[in-house]
Amino acid sequence: MAKEPPARRSSSLSEAAAAAREQLSPKYVQLRGDQLIELDVVARELQAARSHKGERITANTVIRVAVDAILAHRDRLVGDTEAELRTNLLAYIEELQQRRPTRGA
Repeated sequence: MAKEPPARRSSSLSEAAAAAREQLSPKYVQLRGDQLIELDVVARELQAARSHKGERITANTVIRVAVDAILAHRDRLVGDTEAELRTNLLAYIEELQQRRPTRGA
């Protein structure tokens, strides 16, 4: 029996990854009190400011967006501790913000 060509397998994996992306699975995460409060504040602000009133924006929505952003820039996660990882990632974000042209300039 002939093996399936690698390109096809890759395509199947991509399809499986896309399907998995659409399915939500619970993941328990411990957050500090200040994080919980600010997360809810951000979610409420985004919910109130949206122009299209379809999908609700919740704290879980904000967490999923943050995880996607981290995964997109995983090469910037450098450090041996949570504090080092956070410091380096936030420094990268700050660097990106400083490179952005200011409005009206």
